[in-house]
Amino acid sequence: MDTKKLDNKENKAKEKDLELEYDQQNYIKYLLDYSSNFQIALDDEGKIRRVNQAFEEIAGKKKEELIGSFIYEFIPEEIIKKLRDKIIKEKRVKNIEIKVNKPGRELLLGDFSGRVFTTKEGETIIYLSGRNIATERRKLSQNLMQLNENLEKKVMKKTKELRKVQSQLIQSEKLSLIGELVTSVAHEVKNPLAIISLIVQHLESKYADNYTIEKLKAIQRNINRIDKTIYGLLNFSRPSRSNFDYHPINEILERLEPILKHFLPENIKIIRKYDSKLPQGWFDSDCLEQVFLNLISNAIQAMKDGGELYITTSFDSTRKGIIIKFEDTGVGISKGNLKKIFKPFFTTYEEGTGLGLSICQNIIKEHKGDISVESKLGKGTIFTIFLPLEKRKEKKQVVDGI
Repeated sequence: MDTKKLDNKENKAKEKDLELEYDQQNYIKYLLDYSSNFQIALDDEGKIRRVNQAFEEIAGKKKEELIGSFIYEFIPEEIIKKLRDKIIKEKRVKNIEIKVNKPGRELLLGDFSGRVFTTKEGETIIYLSGRNIATERRKLSQNLMQLNENLEKKVMKKTKELRKVQSQLIQSEKLSLIGELVTSVAHEVKNPLAIISLIVQHLESKYADNYTIEKLKAIQRNINRIDKTIYGLLNFSRPSRSNFDYHPINEILERLEPILKHFLPENIKIIRKYDSKLPQGWFDSDCLEQVFLNLISNAIQAMKDGGELYITTSFDSTRKGIIIKFEDTGVGISKGNLKKIFKPFFTTYEEGTGLGLSICQNIIKEHKGDISVESKLGKGTIFTIFLPLEKRKEKKQVVDGI
């Protein structure tokens, strides 16, 4: 082979190796210069030979000003000497915490690693690489504080919820005891009341004068009122007999027709707007009859001078349930009373027990629905019921009452 050609190949190979070495050096220089960690190269005396941008920012000086100056302005001389001796002895050290002085600013706590190199000329060069752990610890501390605050908020929220549940359990126990007491007292009162009623009826058949008859009728009216109150108390306090099944809501409303014919005044007109395409729902039809009848009865009482009652059914596609509205043109309810009407024993009628709407609300809640009211004095009242089309695994569920 021609020696000249061989020399050319060797020269080209050397040139490529030099180019590759140069590229590697440039790449390493780039990594060092733009590293987020601060990089410092010192000679054996502690003079700065090289720094990167991260250290320039800490020092507050440019690279040109730093190179050739001593590092002692930033790190005490005794620490550098100990570090240098340790690095020379062990060749390499890791994770040494050193306080760095930032002129005109607070001290910086750095986590340093170091290594010693010897140049071709026999000069000792110490490379130090560090990161600002004070800032990291501060951020960590802030994150920890934030986590503690969030945890405290969650604990407070859960504690509040727990107290609420505990309060509800206590209230539930109280109501259960009251229910047992009411049931016991109601039964004790009903028996003597029935005897008094029989005696009054007997006396009515014996006396003929109007004065005595009127007094006996007054007694009977009040007996009926007490009996009605006891019946309401029993319905309110004891668990209802739930008998759920699939029913069309329109049919439940239509079953009230025969009853309405007997007590609906001639000056009141019921206007029905039923959605014929309503799906069936999982309802207790007897309990819903009681709710609807109570709302119709209240509407009739509110329209003593006559009026119209609109009963509307529709499907709520958003909440997947049925809406039933009872809208009358009666006297309306004041704002103050609107907040009270579902409370037990609240009534504006002399002969009312104040339990009807409370019982209605309990029945609707048992259906996992809701009942609301809006009203304006002199314009009328609207009761709105929402009943979800909830499907359950069991076909029927019966809960025994007292």
